[in-house]
Amino acid sequence: MKRDGGPAREAARRVLADVRAGAYADRAAERRLEGLDGRDRALALELAYGTIRLRGRLDVELARRVDRPLAKLDPRLLDWLRLGLYQLRETRIPAHAAVHETVAGARAELGRGAAGLLNAVLRNAEREGIPEGTFPDRERDPEGWLVAHGSHPAWLVRRWLARWPLADVERLVEYDNRPPSVTLRLLGGTSEEAGEGSGVRLETVPGHPRTRVIREGTPDRVLRGLRAVVQDPAASAVVDYVGPRIEGPVLDACAAPGGKAAVLAELAGGARPFVAADRSVERLRAAAGGLRRAAPGVGIVAMDARRPAVRRAMTVLIDAPCSGTGVLGRRPDARWRTGARRLGSLVGLQAEILDACAELVPPGGVLVYATCSLEHEENEGQIDAFLERWPPFERAGPGGPVAPGLLTERGDLEALPFRTDTDGAFASRLRRKGEAG
Repeated sequence: MKRDGGPAREAARRVLADVRAGAYADRAAERRLEGLDGRDRALALELAYGTIRLRGRLDVELARRVDRPLAKLDPRLLDWLRLGLYQLRETRIPAHAAVHETVAGARAELGRGAAGLLNAVLRNAEREGIPEGTFPDRERDPEGWLVAHGSHPAWLVRRWLARWPLADVERLVEYDNRPPSVTLRLLGGTSEEAGEGSGVRLETVPGHPRTRVIREGTPDRVLRGLRAVVQDPAASAVVDYVGPRIEGPVLDACAAPGGKAAVLAELAGGARPFVAADRSVERLRAAAGGLRRAAPGVGIVAMDARRPAVRRAMTVLIDAPCSGTGVLGRRPDARWRTGARRLGSLVGLQAEILDACAELVPPGGVLVYATCSLEHEENEGQIDAFLERWPPFERAGPGGPVAPGLLTERGDLEALPFRTDTDGAFASRLRRKGEAG
């Protein structure tokens, strides 16, 4: 007899194990959730992503309930503990089902001893609730609260508190900890009515006329009747910022997973050649099908943006590898993967890519640098340093209209989740001085 939700929990636990071993959560989920039916797939994704997202909060409570340091537990048992506690604290799954099915999964994998410990911890957690004093006091120790209950790394919380008021950082942490909505960018003259139907409902997003949020239905189902790409409003605003008057040749130098390239190719109209490139062959393969459907005629090339495979481009978009601190809700593992040291190495990589791609742009050409980071060094600071190295370039401001409130005084695009209720994003549009030859 099939256990209720058993396959979903087992798949979620495998995702946790893959992420612990170094895999990216989205790729682990794609692999581990394959073959599950729609209901189990949705549950597995919620459990895996939610457990990763709130790992810090869960571990604070588990440390009080387990009679040994969490680091000394079998990592597989710790995965099951986190998964079980997440269900009790953060979902509407009945407590008896959450405990019973989680313990059954652990017993099948780890045996009776581990399952007994898991059962005892989860039963106590169910009975006692969250003991007083488990988390730092929100008023007396806001940093500690944001780290522990907010489930964010201490180094990142400290950075944000040094930059923004406490209330803004609290809103940012809350945004990161909410399961993200799924939004679409309409392509061409498509009306959202084409995607409406039985079990499907879309809503407009204020300030983003081409964006729709899926309120009912799955992305796959919606996209069968709608010409669109899955894209957050902030990412969509980056493409609008590049602008509708795009000259070719065009290069999207870090194109995977392909959403920005598809929209940019549409805006570019007949500007050709248009090349979508990325270093990762695997990610390019995953993006190729969608790109060919949404943007036929776009060339797909595997290349390292530090060593471009093209010689000249009038329009270059660099959607740079970054820390991803603007999309920690959508990429739940990024908050645990990135540290201050990795941030420094990413800043160096971004500078290399900027320098290499700047060589391709002739006078009159445009170079657009974008990230999904909130960090100064990766954004404004990176552009300021680039302009010092490359006096022929200057900030050119937006190439087209963008949603209200997204432009800085210097003409860069900046989306901050606590202000925009979207993912975080940054972009700077640079023009090479002189007349086009």
